[in-house]
Amino acid sequence: MNNNQSVPELVGLLQTGDQKAYNNLYKFFAPKILNTCKKMYLNQQDAEEVVQEVFLKVWEKRGQLDNTLSFNAYLLTIMRSLIFKRSRKQAMDIAYQKYNIQFLTKEDNCTEEAILYEEIKSFSTKAIASLPKGQQEVFSLKFSEQLTADEIAVKLHISKRTVENQLYKATKELKKKLISNELIPYELLMMLLIY
Repeated sequence: MNNNQSVPELVGLLQTGDQKAYNNLYKFFAPKILNTCKKMYLNQQDAEEVVQEVFLKVWEKRGQLDNTLSFNAYLLTIMRSLIFKRSRKQAMDIAYQKYNIQFLTKEDNCTEEAILYEEIKSFSTKAIASLPKGQQEVFSLKFSEQLTADEIAVKLHISKRTVENQLYKATKELKKKLISNELIPYELLMMLLIY
């Protein structure tokens, strides 16, 4: 990055479509985003793809940028959202491939699938019920009612940041419990919550 220009100045230029400012911001922040992705257990290729997607979104929304806010925090928010979406998709893919799971509903005629569905549902319900009340509430609103973090914050009269923290803690705790106790694979829980 040009030593004569600060990040807010470059963001201000980017708002007007300045390609050079965009390139300078990319050169400065891309390695940081890449390293953060790797810390979140993405492999090199996936991490590079996330970096590209982050900066594509930055370019697409350049006119909405606010150079008085932290550009780094903005990038990290986009990155976390992309990683979460990617992880959710990978979890479904793994579950389909590894466990040969079909869309399971109560209406399935196959007795074996119905039993598997009920077992998974029971295990996941117990695991979610073991979470602290605040985490249960946020987790349920996010996955059962498909509400966004903003919608949950309004509904529960808490900050969006609190919602994100509760969701992160709940997801981390569920994954740990389900995997360590071998109740069900975490991927299957995520599939149940999504569908």
